[in-house]
Formats: sequence, C-alpha cells, structure tokens
Amino acid sequence: METTFDPERFDGERFDPEKHIRHLGTEPVIGLLDPRGQVLPGIGGTAGVAERIAAGAEIGVDRIVMQPGSAFALHTHPGAHILYVLRARGIIHVDGTDYAMAEGDTVYVPAHYAHGVRTLGDSLTPLEFLAFGVPHMPLDSSRRMSFVEP
Repeated sequence: METTFDPERFDGERFDPEKHIRHLGTEPVIGLLDPRGQVLPGIGGTAGVAERIAAGAEIGVDRIVMQPGSAFALHTHPGAHILYVLRARGIIHVDGTDYAMAEGDTVYVPAHYAHGVRTLGDSLTPLEFLAFGVPHMPLDSSRRMSFVEP
C-alpha cells in the first residue's frame, strides 16, 4: 500500500529545499551576541536550518567556532540543546564541574541549566561544534543566552 503526503494533515507544513537544506561549511560566519548585544570575542557561528514546530516552538542547529583561548561565560538558554563536537577538544562546565569534550562527543544541556564552554589553553585549532536547540534562537539574537553569576 503506497502512502502519499497530505499537507492538510500536517497543518500545511511543507519541505522547502531552499529553506530546509543548508551547508554549514559555506554559509557566512557571524559573531554571536551576549545578552547586552555585544559580539563575543573570538566566537563566531554559521546559521543552520531552523523551523517552527508544534506549539510555535522553533528547532534549529548552528555551527559554532571558538578560536583558541576563547570562552563562553557561564550562561543559560531558554530551551534545551545538544552539542556535537566536530573538531578539536574543549571543556564544558556544568553544575560546578568541568567535563572534557572531544571530536564525536555529544552533550545534552537541559533548558535553563547554567553552563560554560571554553577551548583548551594549549590548542592551536579552533573548537567547532554543532548546537541543536529547542527553542532555537538566531546566532545574532541577544536573547540566545543569559549570563549568570558563577
């Protein structure tokens, strides 16, 4: 029995290759903003695909590139996210503890959970990872993260 796609069953949601396929290696790198709207030094990203899903939430993925010596201060996000390390090694600080991250590692960070990421001091290679988030916030949004006191 062959099934066909019925867009009426899916609230009109349709696959649009112009919008729903994006190569993270060819899109422009832009600076990430802190909650004050200032560009974070040494940290850039490439916007991946994003789309609104059930109840108006948005799911998305971005490629983050952290230059050697850079770090994200302790912060939270409005939603949960998963990090997937593409290249190099780094440290994620969660709940008072540092955890090593290396190529191929995935890390789940619950919504509103304070965490920070930094590169290793001896590395000459940028730390690159994918950040999948729900809800997704654009790279250049000052609402993407909120800094917290250590």
